[in-house]
Amino acid sequence: MRPSAAETARTLARGRLTGLVRFDDGVAVTGVRHATDRLGRPLLLAPAGEELATRLRGLDAPRVSLSVDDVPPRPGAPSLGRVRVVGELRPVPEDEVRDAVLEYARSNPDPGLFDVGDGVAIHRLSPSRVTLGRGGAVDLVDLDAYAAAEPDPLQECEEDLLADLADHHSPQLEGYLCRLLGEATAFADGPPQVMRLDRYGFVVDLGERSGELGRGRWVRLEFARAVTGQHDLAHLMHPILCAHHHCGEDD
Repeated sequence: MRPSAAETARTLARGRLTGLVRFDDGVAVTGVRHATDRLGRPLLLAPAGEELATRLRGLDAPRVSLSVDDVPPRPGAPSLGRVRVVGELRPVPEDEVRDAVLEYARSNPDPGLFDVGDGVAIHRLSPSRVTLGRGGAVDLVDLDAYAAAEPDPLQECEEDLLADLADHHSPQLEGYLCRLLGEATAFADGPPQVMRLDRYGFVVDLGERSGELGRGRWVRLEFARAVTGQHDLAHLMHPILCAHHHCGEDD
């Protein structure tokens, strides 16, 4: 199983990556600090005097788009794409600010939240259209599916987990892949590299010359079930990371 378009969109929109807001007249504001609430509606912080707050002054529910591009955790890793959320942007009503701040903090614990109501305004974008661009194609994401999806729980620690796998578990992964692929041949470009990791599995780069050995460069390995977090991942990876067999050894 792989992340659905709705899950990927929710992961990208979560707020761990910077966003770009574009108004209907084409004006763009970069580096927007945002998060999402439990329904995936973007919450935007607008500090007084900064570009977004200045642009919003005097506007009543402008129609905007929030775009967020994935930043792969390793050079050469495949990208998750770009999410684009379109809708009307309004200030969060005063009686809903506290709940909005708490939901923002659960998605993205930004220090600027301490100043909401005192120099920082918080706005909510109500989605009317969500798209996910990846692999040269743009998919329209169902709004109900988007609202019901959950961001990937491994996103915030993906880079650290990949570094740990590369630094401490490369021999175990290489041995596992050799047995899985049914080959006792050394990898042409050196040890395989885990390049992406999500709740459903991970993507491995076998090297540019892997075709010479009769296999594709990229391999996706999927877990038996979706993981719920970092500790659950460790449990599922235990049989691989604690394996002691290597290519050419008897099982």
